[in-house]
Amino acid sequence: MNNLKHLDYDYAYRYCKEIAISHYENFPVGSLLVPKSKRKYLYSIYAFARTADDIADSGKLNENEKLKKLDEFDNELNKSVNSGFDKLIPETENIFLALYDTLTALNIPVEELRNLLTAFRQDAVKHRYEKFSELIEYCQYSANPVGHLVLYIFDFDKKENPEVFDYSDNVCTALQLTNFWQDVSEDLKINRVYIPEEIMSEFNYSYDMLFGKTENDDFIRMMKTLTGRTREIFGEGRKILDHVRGRLKFELKATIAGGEEILKKIEGINYRVLSSRVKISNYDKIKILSSAFIK
Repeated sequence: MNNLKHLDYDYAYRYCKEIAISHYENFPVGSLLVPKSKRKYLYSIYAFARTADDIADSGKLNENEKLKKLDEFDNELNKSVNSGFDKLIPETENIFLALYDTLTALNIPVEELRNLLTAFRQDAVKHRYEKFSELIEYCQYSANPVGHLVLYIFDFDKKENPEVFDYSDNVCTALQLTNFWQDVSEDLKINRVYIPEEIMSEFNYSYDMLFGKTENDDFIRMMKTLTGRTREIFGEGRKILDHVRGRLKFELKATIAGGEEILKKIEGINYRVLSSRVKISNYDKIKILSSAFIK
């Protein structure tokens, strides 16, 4: 940005909205439940995360190139939070202008966004996980900050409501794990495996069998166990509904229901996620949103 005429927050938010709409399938199912006055903040956060995620998942860049671009993205974030608008690069300046306004208006710690970048850097170089605990740690950076950001949008303070943020972490971790089990076959295409080695060993399964798309009884039992653990984490996270109200409660109910619906669909195909990828249909979305208004 070379002069003040470019400091157009309205245009920057519209730019972020277009990014969100263009990735509608991946946009939060209950996002329309967010008050219109606050929705622009969600768009700016989504645009930031989507753009960084696309870098980490790029099939055209090698690991070093991905890390370099993510470092550049981090530098742009640092410039924006320090009001260095005249130094932002044109390709992403609108994202960071909207993001600056979001962080300032809602008093959001920039560390939440830096945590997301930590996860994207890990995605760029890490393709295997040894223990289930590693996945949980990864979720602390990849998923949980998103829940925190939503809570900040709805005027929650982490110091005043620590239990709400803790329950949110469970919801977001469960959502991330659900995405892993939904996308096992898709992740294989980019040589990425989120099923921990210790779990595969427990069920006499292997990487060779996974890449060979072997869906034997051991694989089915393994996926049943992983989805079962995920349901338990959703159950713990569901306690957040006792601490929120209004549109946020409806938003969270819809989000949790969406995740649980995917797990139900995985169960419905007998956990054969290597040969089929379940997804939420438009009918499912209507059903989920409708159920959010039912106590």
